[in-house]
Amino acid sequence: MRASQRGMSYWSILSIVSLVALIIKVVATIGPVYLDYYTIDKMIQAKFRDPQIDKFEVAAFTADLGAQMTRNNIRDRKIEDLMVLRRDGNKLLIDLDYEERKNLMANLDVVAHFKKSYSSERPEGFTE
Repeated sequence: MRASQRGMSYWSILSIVSLVALIIKVVATIGPVYLDYYTIDKMIQAKFRDPQIDKFEVAAFTADLGAQMTRNNIRDRKIEDLMVLRRDGNKLLIDLDYEERKNLMANLDVVAHFKKSYSSERPEGFTE
């Protein structure tokens, strides 16, 4: 009895390599976008942990956040394009709402939309 040869064919290897290459391309395209969002989110959360947040003026907060963005190498974005800062009484409110579009290949784009709200309002019984 003749033993049959087993294993992957040329086409199956080629399709697996193509799939892995596509996954790497998507991650390399959209990964930096998510990293920038994560960095901006952590910067805002750190600012809101400051006990003096309610005393910050919007202009000072914007200038400080802009300086932090520059230090964290987020230079292609302006704060005015990313978020709306406003004051409601003693509370500072931020609405982060923007989308990023990156070209994946040819005429195919990947779009990531980020939306989150922040408030300086402290919960009942909050102590530092």
